[in-house]
Amino acid sequence: MNINRINISVTSLAEYYSRSGDLSSLSFGSVSAIEGTRLHTKIFKDLSSEYGDDFSSEYYFKIDYPGNGIILNVSGRADVLLKSKIDGSLRIIEIKSFNSSKNSFEKLVRDEHLSQLKLYGAMYLLLNDNIDSIKMSLRYVSTVTLEYYENDLLMTRDEAEVFFSSICDSYISFALKLFNYEKTSLKSIKETMFPYDVVRPGQKEFMKHVLRSLTCKEALFVEAPTGTGKTISTLYPAIKGLLKHSYSKVFYLTAKTATRIVAHKAINDMRSKGLIIRSILLESKQKMCPLLKKCDAKYCEFSKGYYSRLKPALDEVLMNDDITPDLIARIAMKHKICPHELSLDALNYSQVVIGDYNHAFDPRVSLCRCFEDSINENAILVDEAHNLVDRARSMYSASFSTKLLDNVLSEFKDVDKTINKYLMQARQYFTVAQRCLLANQSAFFSTEGVDEKKVLKSDLWEGTRQTPKNLYGILWKACRFLSPVLDSMPDGKMREVALEFFFETRFFLTVLEQYFDDSYISSFSKKEDEIIISLTCLDSSSKLNSLIENQMGVVFFSATLSPYEYYKCVLVGKNADYCRSLNLPYPFPRENLDVIIDSSISTVYKDRAITAQTVADRIYDELENRKGNYIIYFSSFEYENKIVNLLNESLDIDEVSISLIRQKTNMTIQEKAKYLQAFQKPSDGLLIGTAVLGGMFGEGIDLVGEKLSGVIIVGVGIPKITPERQLLSNYYSEKFGDGFSFAYRYPGWEKVLQAVGRVIRTENDTGFALLIDDRLEKPEYISLYPEHWNTN
Repeated sequence: MNINRINISVTSLAEYYSRSGDLSSLSFGSVSAIEGTRLHTKIFKDLSSEYGDDFSSEYYFKIDYPGNGIILNVSGRADVLLKSKIDGSLRIIEIKSFNSSKNSFEKLVRDEHLSQLKLYGAMYLLLNDNIDSIKMSLRYVSTVTLEYYENDLLMTRDEAEVFFSSICDSYISFALKLFNYEKTSLKSIKETMFPYDVVRPGQKEFMKHVLRSLTCKEALFVEAPTGTGKTISTLYPAIKGLLKHSYSKVFYLTAKTATRIVAHKAINDMRSKGLIIRSILLESKQKMCPLLKKCDAKYCEFSKGYYSRLKPALDEVLMNDDITPDLIARIAMKHKICPHELSLDALNYSQVVIGDYNHAFDPRVSLCRCFEDSINENAILVDEAHNLVDRARSMYSASFSTKLLDNVLSEFKDVDKTINKYLMQARQYFTVAQRCLLANQSAFFSTEGVDEKKVLKSDLWEGTRQTPKNLYGILWKACRFLSPVLDSMPDGKMREVALEFFFETRFFLTVLEQYFDDSYISSFSKKEDEIIISLTCLDSSSKLNSLIENQMGVVFFSATLSPYEYYKCVLVGKNADYCRSLNLPYPFPRENLDVIIDSSISTVYKDRAITAQTVADRIYDELENRKGNYIIYFSSFEYENKIVNLLNESLDIDEVSISLIRQKTNMTIQEKAKYLQAFQKPSDGLLIGTAVLGGMFGEGIDLVGEKLSGVIIVGVGIPKITPERQLLSNYYSEKFGDGFSFAYRYPGWEKVLQAVGRVIRTENDTGFALLIDDRLEKPEYISLYPEHWNTN
């Protein structure tokens, strides 16, 4: 935003001026951005074939409107402009999609949609002095049947001038508040100094590279060891970058709530130095929703009339710089509106957004109101970016189960014959799949006709790179006929089950329609009484790349982000040419951490029974004469149990001076807190904790000083060999020639590095890390040792 200019999209201006009433009904609310884009593409293709050279899509408008000392820059893209080459007649078409099969224009039309269309018409007339009037059409198209409902309007030049002026003037007073706030904020950003007394080694270089990458729309991969101060080293330059007007929002994204709290504190530390900035800390919809139901104004008092009560609630929120979930919930309850939606509306006027990876990258959660609007671009900071690899794969994966199907079947039996017909077809499909899995026959051959040579089989599991086309057809028809009845369905168990089925199935279909390519596998599996078909994304890099490339600057950073080429390939793709890497020096004395490599013992799965006693003896020898707190990491709970049972025989656990605590499967929050509490004071004797690599105690815990004196890591963290993991290895072998490293070695080694990183948290910490595995002497592992490891 320039110093005297406020940018706003046509859509946002129309919504501000005209939006009222309830949150979206299912007809609109269940249409994803992906489905909308797909539908628009098809309509554009049909209109282009019909009108030829007279057809233009995504026609761009931009007008400056001065008022009260500021300039309102209004811009947007009309879906369709038809301009006859014969008589010069004009027509603008705005397309909206809805998710049902039968409706009428009167039931579908919304004031904000009409205002959006009229804004495009008015802007065209104001930009073209030789045109006296223009025809406009608002078209609602069903994603189910592709039928459309349309209404035509005619706007004259005089009407255009009056309408455009009135709608802009209505926004100017609100915009003036935004302008004055931002003017004050930018002044404070310019004057705010680094909030801490000491700049740590490497921080200046780190911040310089962050600022450059964000303003130049690059992707910067930073390995920043513990102690670098990576939170402030990314946030401080990112906020300073707002002065350059290359972006208008900073998103700080992380996988864990605890890390978001650290980022929130860093913002407040900058405020203590004079920074004036509006930030929002996002919480998940599940935690914010007071009713824990699907949004539906028919049954939710906080959705009904939401937009009619939004403005006073939003004004109250925007009186605050530090917008937290508690603040949002309190104001939302006061005004009786949905707190989750209020947080998303407040986000539009926040300069810093602290949230989860999902808020930018998950197609089901992504804040499309920010990431689809190119007027005000974003800067993205991705903390602990090594976690994004698996998270992104899961975001673009989907599954469908017989449990979901049977739930909806039990409710719809004898209710709707057409819907029940397709549900029964789906049930028969899975019955065949189940029979084949139990008989060790190919389920994909029997249900989809897939050549058995293209199917990989394992115990009660099979996978293929082919799509389940037959199932797609059945489920698409089931959703087509279910969709029209959802809006009118009475509240109760049947509606609840139907909604869950509809939304889960729609995403399953969307993955097949929009994403499924050679980076996917389809698989059948039997788990307890369920048959599950999964669409598993092996490589999400092309999806993330399409969001990032040429659109925003991104900084991926973590204490463990090497080798760089691996993370580049799995996050944005090998051929992405907008990437740079930065490896920051270790900030603490190397001698503080003693790394002991014991490569004399094999811990591979087939040798574990033979070497278990040797491993237990080695651990005992290392700890028997030590005092303090230690954690021993294993690659699995099974391995942990085996070695701990042997350790119990060697250690005199009954002694008051020796304590042993274990990570267990599915620990509660209270059990986790009790485990960590045991480390909060130095032990006069010996405290041994055992944990699993990559688990809740493998990263993200901060045990400073004598709270943790050392770690022992048994194995190299190799993930369990599964059919899915083997297909992942095969995929990367085909793509890069080193599938084993991509599927096993690198993901495992990242867990090892994270575990070692628990020992030294400050410059005064000292300790050791003992690594046990005979593979550690091989060149492919030695090449992965960090430079700061003192292994002498």
